[in-house]
Amino acid sequence: MLLPTLAVALTPSIVPQEQTWPQFGGVGRSAGTMDQSIPDSFGPEENVLWRAPVLAGSSSPCVWGDRLFLTGFERTKLAVLCFDRRSGNLTWRTDFERTGEETFDHPAGSPAAATTCTDGERVIAYFAAYGLVALDMDGEVLWEKRLPFVASQFGEGTSPVLEGGAVYLVRDLDEGFSAVYCLDAKTGEERWVTARPEAGANFGTPVIWGDELVVAGSSVLKAYDRKTGEARWWVNGLTAIVCPSPVASPDALYFGGWSTPNVQPENRLATGFELGGKVTKEALKDVPSLFGALDEDGDGALSPEEIPAGRAKDAFSLFDFNKSGAWEQFELQGLVAMPTAPGKNVLVAVRPGGEGDVTGSHVMWQKRRGIPYVATPLLYEDRLYYFKKGGFASCIDAKTGEAYYEAERTGVPGEYYSTPVGVGDRVLVASHSGTVLVLGTGDELEIVARNDFGESITASPAVVEDTLYLRTARHLYAIGEADRD
Repeated sequence: MLLPTLAVALTPSIVPQEQTWPQFGGVGRSAGTMDQSIPDSFGPEENVLWRAPVLAGSSSPCVWGDRLFLTGFERTKLAVLCFDRRSGNLTWRTDFERTGEETFDHPAGSPAAATTCTDGERVIAYFAAYGLVALDMDGEVLWEKRLPFVASQFGEGTSPVLEGGAVYLVRDLDEGFSAVYCLDAKTGEERWVTARPEAGANFGTPVIWGDELVVAGSSVLKAYDRKTGEARWWVNGLTAIVCPSPVASPDALYFGGWSTPNVQPENRLATGFELGGKVTKEALKDVPSLFGALDEDGDGALSPEEIPAGRAKDAFSLFDFNKSGAWEQFELQGLVAMPTAPGKNVLVAVRPGGEGDVTGSHVMWQKRRGIPYVATPLLYEDRLYYFKKGGFASCIDAKTGEAYYEAERTGVPGEYYSTPVGVGDRVLVASHSGTVLVLGTGDELEIVARNDFGESITASPAVVEDTLYLRTARHLYAIGEADRD
């Protein structure tokens, strides 16, 4: 009886494409749908179809038919979760034991950061402190690919990609063996593994571009042959320490990223501290001035309570070199004195058909303003939308790079970790502070709505059948017209 039962369990669930969001970024990583719509105004108590509590984690929803998959963690347990998409009820949970205790120097780090992917036959999940796992649609483990645990200051942010019977994973680490893996989706056996000795810690997810797998790594955008793992082409001189992921159309591939090591030392304070309150332009002229403005009790050290919310405070542990629990002037000076990394903060468009170093031959255009730190740009209806820390929105023509608007204020400051999505004639993006912005898709920046959820948002939303699935710090929401049939 075992073999017939297994055969049924592994039969793919065939569902219409509009009922799927099968990976990070949705169908084909397009992160958008013109044929659906959701209400402009929504929130914790408005146009909520259902709300469910979730474990801690920052992975994004993955949807196939009536199933919605997330990952989460509690104590030593890592979990793959399956919810009924119609009701929000938890259908099953499969746990794995963490192989290492992860500690992070940034509050956005999470043991459950990678978004799952599915083809209707299996669900693939990745945990940095365990490895790759494949489960059937009912939560039974099909195979595992254990990977050695390597501690990281920020954790890992990359997600697996499932395409054409293969699972792809890029694992770029601070230390240890960095590589791109290609596994057989049915068995978990390695098809090829290509080392990436040039890679530092990077956090983006690769994108399928025809018969290539394109990976954004430290200062280099590189394409690999999907069948062999051999490098085909690369673009040099890009961002060090990559968080966003590349996106692609048939005609071009786009990548843009920002990182502190690519900022000139004289501008480091401005990137870590947003203007407002005691943080004035005068205070930001040098470290002693900023210390004097923020040191309320005059003890010559900055406690976490004295540091305003923002990028610098998020990196508090990283620059508390002596682990005293407060910043002294020499520690903040360490942020300013950090060596400038090779490369630059830039957004580029690359045409297909390259071979070898195509930096000078296939880069169609580049942009230097408003570049995102974490959130991947949205390619939607021949336009690129992207969002910079501080609440700055840009929209450009994807073919020419010409700006419709560039680095304009949205009125919602802070970080943006969640990748934007397109829904009909709207673009949605969530700030880390918990506000979901709804933008029009016209030639000028139009803020249609600002919807506050009252808790932080790191995950990217999914859109299936006129419903927005949104994960906040503590809940999973289904958002749609509350009075629809």
